This record gives sequence, structure tokens and C-alpha cells, in this order.
Amino acid sequence: MTTVYERLKALQIDLPDVPVPVVAGYDAAFVPFVRTGNLVYLSGRLAKKDGKPWSGKMGEQITTLEGKQAARGIAIELLATLQSALGDLER
Repeated sequence: MTTVYERLKALQIDLPDVPVPVVAGYDAAFVPFVRTGNLVYLSGRLAKKDGKPWSGKMGEQITTLEGKQAARGIAIELLATLQSALGDLER
């Protein structure tokens, strides 16, 4: 059985430092995660392109491939945030 970290390495995914939540270009007044008991709530992640918020309607402003890239970037940031909250993704 492989670990989470071995799987991430196999997928060539390096988890970034947890970025500061961004709301319209400003540092947000909320935290990226909250733990309560066995639950972790994650928030404050937006798609980014070249470090700037990235939005648009699929098929009009962004292509399906760009949408997949945006979703992948958010998922990686969420994993990094979860790791920060838990200390270890194996938990």
C-alpha cells in the first residue's frame, strides 16, 4: 500500500505552502481552515492563473482544458491546506 505522499510524488505533485486566502485582490479576514472534533472545514481557495484570480464561463471565456487546470490547481491548494490543518495527510 502506498502512502499519500508516495502517490503525490508519482503524480508529480508538490504541495505548495498554504497561500493566504484572496478575495478580490485583498488578504481575506478569514482563516483557510477550521478544525472541530474530527472535521476540518476548508475555505478561501480560488482558481489562479499566473498568480492572479482566474474566472470565466466554461466554453466562453475559458476552455475545458483550462477549466481542468484551474480545478487541479484548487485541489492541490486544498490538499496543502489540509496538510497544514492536520500536520500529516496520513491522518
